[in-house]
Amino acid sequence: MTDPRACARLPERLLANCRVLSDRMSILPLLPKGRVIAEVGVAFGDFSQEMIGICQPGRFIGIDSFTLHELPAVWGKPRQETFGDLTHEQYYRRRFAEPIRRGVMEVLAGDSRDALARLPDRSVDIFYVDADHSYESVRGELSIIKHKIRPDGLIILNDYIMNEAEFSHHPYGVIQATNEFMIAEDWEMIYFAFQFYMYCDVVLRKAAPVR
Repeated sequence: MTDPRACARLPERLLANCRVLSDRMSILPLLPKGRVIAEVGVAFGDFSQEMIGICQPGRFIGIDSFTLHELPAVWGKPRQETFGDLTHEQYYRRRFAEPIRRGVMEVLAGDSRDALARLPDRSVDIFYVDADHSYESVRGELSIIKHKIRPDGLIILNDYIMNEAEFSHHPYGVIQATNEFMIAEDWEMIYFAFQFYMYCDVVLRKAAPVR
């Protein structure tokens, strides 16, 4: 890409089956239950909890670099308010100790692309991508996910927005990387979910062959 702010125009056929939803929570009841879900970028685990409770996955994989405890403040709050004396990973593992103990949940720490590469091919039904929002990172994650997802799987991308809207206003590359992936790999958008400050989510699936 010569201009990191430019977004490729999506062809109408990749939007023809798209439904607009009020927020990202509205996505979860529409997802199939009992499947394998991988969340890429889990933060405190709030959305992990929602997905586990609503989607009832047969297996849940939480992927994160788990470095938030190294910051003096996280989203405007001192890190000690959330983590206390724990590391980010320790906090997350303690929160989900029971599903981890039962073998329903697996936690993978490290760079998102390295962790994704360790997953078996065609082993995951639903990916929720919410890690580094830079163009290169999202582009790299999608280039791996396309091999790790099952043929009828879904990819959900968080923060389909041009830049961070509350604190840093730092440019994102989610829209650019997502649109390019949809066009190159022939994936269609089936849900567009609004969210506060327009931190929208989009849900993708492999498009049906053109007849």
